[in-house]
Amino acid sequence: MNSPRQELLNPVGETAALDGRAAAIREKASGKPVVGLLNNSKPNVSHFLEAIEKDIRAQGYRTVNVTKPRSAGPCPDIDALAERCDYVVNAVAD
Repeated sequence: MNSPRQELLNPVGETAALDGRAAAIREKASGKPVVGLLNNSKPNVSHFLEAIEKDIRAQGYRTVNVTKPRSAGPCPDIDALAERCDYVVNAVAD
């Protein structure tokens, strides 16, 4: 007896990282330092990053904001972020 074919689905969504090379060239061509702000998706991280972003921008730095889809998972855009930024702040908070 043939049973119907069953397909196993992975509940973890996957997103392809954007090619950050063109963005990296544009960001760094401005001559101003670029600071990446990496949000780990925990509840209070956004408040922290918003506070320091104001200070960072006031000092003449430009910022790039990236939010991880899950706090426990890896950042899918980490390579693109590294190419676009001179510095990265990895914020972890509860």
